[in-house]
Amino acid sequence: MQTFGSLTDETPVHLNKTITDWDSFTEVVKDKSNLTLLKKLDLLLDDDNLLTEAAKHSYRHQLGFWKYVLMSNTVGGSLRLHLWDNSSYLEEDIHSHCTDFYSRVITGQVTEKSFELTPGTSHKRFRYRFDNELGHSTAIADGATGVSVQSNRVLSAGMEYRKCAMDLHNISNVEPGTMTLSAWGSRNGDAIVLKKTGSDSKDCIAQVGINKYELRTALLSIKKRITG
Repeated sequence: MQTFGSLTDETPVHLNKTITDWDSFTEVVKDKSNLTLLKKLDLLLDDDNLLTEAAKHSYRHQLGFWKYVLMSNTVGGSLRLHLWDNSSYLEEDIHSHCTDFYSRVITGQVTEKSFELTPGTSHKRFRYRFDNELGHSTAIADGATGVSVQSNRVLSAGMEYRKCAMDLHNISNVEPGTMTLSAWGSRNGDAIVLKKTGSDSKDCIAQVGINKYELRTALLSIKKRITG
């Protein structure tokens, strides 16, 4: 499988082809001026094919925020922008991820709690994985567990942070309009989602894909938020 290094303005970007790597994704995240991000947004807005492909991978996540996949490769790596657009959010489910990620808060503020599993039955545990044949994630019930809070921190605009795949955390106290930009590595295992007893596997899953015109409207609004 061929990969390429840092992207330039002339590099063609095709979602569904492995043409970029972790360094290229993190390059965009680390640019606090957001100029590199704005170029990527313009690239999508100016190319109908790229916009259509991006729309296929974007959706309102089951945890409540909008997940916009700006760039991706064939093994699950991606550059994502998350937007919490509602005026009120309940605390997210406790969860891990299928890969490591590196993120920066563009605007707004969230509270992040980190957790560890403990003996107990307070939560129902689900194994969460991407199904290549179905083209979306699935969840499988995996017994019960207890959990304990290990740390609590506030992440505000400009702050960068990294999470390993199996780190358990959740987000709460989200300031409306908060946006984060994140680089995600290739999927390398199952994630864990913890829900209150009585939940079902379907509660862990969301429908993937939105209309390209809806994505265009969202990206134009995001550009306006970033540039003021």
